[in-house]
Formats: sequence, structure tokens, C-alpha cells
Amino acid sequence: MNGLKTSLKIGLQILAFLADARNQPVSVRQLSDALNQSEKYLEQLLLPMRRARFVISTRGPHGGYQLARPAAYITLSEIVNVLQGPITFCDCASHQCRECVNPVMWQALEACVDQSLGSVTLADVINGRPFPLPPRVSTAGWVQGGLGI
Repeated sequence: MNGLKTSLKIGLQILAFLADARNQPVSVRQLSDALNQSEKYLEQLLLPMRRARFVISTRGPHGGYQLARPAAYITLSEIVNVLQGPITFCDCASHQCRECVNPVMWQALEACVDQSLGSVTLADVINGRPFPLPPRVSTAGWVQGGLGI
């Protein structure tokens, strides 16, 4: 896993901006000015968000984009899957994969990550809701040069 893609970061900024607009249509030009991104790039991001029903568009001189549903009903899992793709650690199609050590474990971790992302909404992200972190793994028992697992 290589971290968050730029498309996800900018997509979250778009959604946060639209949520802040409180059901008033926002033009791509307004988004471009506010986010310092090209209109063409923003339109490329808005298309999959429209298909996923995160946003709706209205045509005309007073048209633009709005959230299709309240921010509290859009999960981070949905947003990540649309703008970045599913988070995977092991892309094995089978539990008998010879390339990954213990593919079942990796698939279980993927499910945990997806479940965690599904418990956070766009409203939580915008409002800065504290996210409970698991206790830190102790490094006291780690063997030098080993994995420490």
C-alpha cells in the first residue's frame, strides 16, 4: 500500500467544500478557484463521484454540483473505493497463493480496514471527529533484525 492517492485527497476536498455550501450548487469554476486545481481535473474526479451518487449536478447559469445525500450518509469506505480503489494487501484470488505468506490473514486485515473506513462518515472527517486508535504495539519484545511479530 502506497498511501493516499492525490485523487482521493482532492476528492475529499471537493466533498468537504460541497458540504460547506449547504445545498447550494457550486460550479466547477468555483471549485477550481477554491481548491487551486484545474477545472478539467476536477471534472474528471466529479464524474465517478456522480456515478457513485455522492454528488448531483444541475445544469444552467445557476447550476453546479451539490452533495446527493447528507455528509453523515457517505462513508469513507465508499469514497476510498471510488476515488482510490479498494485497499488491498494481498491480491491473491485464492487462499492457496504461493506468493503471499498467509493470504487469509491479509484478506482478514483488508476486511478490518474496510470495516474501520465504513464506520467513519464524510461528516466525521469534516468535523474532525476523533477516531479511536488501537493501543500501540509494544516494541519491548522485538528481536533485533526480526519482524517483531
